[in-house]
Amino acid sequence: MPAGTTADPIRLAFVNIFSQTALETIMNIRFLTPKLHGLVDYAAAAGLIVFPFILGIGASSPTAFWLSVAAGVAVICYSMLTGYTYSAAPVVPFKVHLAIDFVAAAAFALAPFVLGFTGLDAMYYWVLSAAVFLVVAVSQTEEETFAQPAAAA
Repeated sequence: MPAGTTADPIRLAFVNIFSQTALETIMNIRFLTPKLHGLVDYAAAAGLIVFPFILGIGASSPTAFWLSVAAGVAVICYSMLTGYTYSAAPVVPFKVHLAIDFVAAAAFALAPFVLGFTGLDAMYYWVLSAAVFLVVAVSQTEEETFAQPAAAA
């Protein structure tokens, strides 16, 4: 039987292993569930509040220090209102929460230019921006499940 026909066992094995469902499971970049995102939010909020003290943020402008602390408090507030596991009153849909995160990441990226931060202060905000963009990129918009490969008979 010529190679490439449907009876070709190597081709059949390849098709079974790399079916659309299996590829979606393997290649899905959005692995951070809303539940895990909530944990990341509260850890990030604590970091936004504590790191300016540890790193000495604010050398180029006191605004650099207080913007981080205020952002940390804001993250706690809107996380407590987001519709995921670790909220106090789930009134903000998770997709809206991700939009707020995206806007925050953009604001962090622009803050050094707009507010005149230099040196460590500027680097701090650019790293924050990259981290928040990454978290948004890998966050699922809802609890996603993927079909598991069928057990061999």
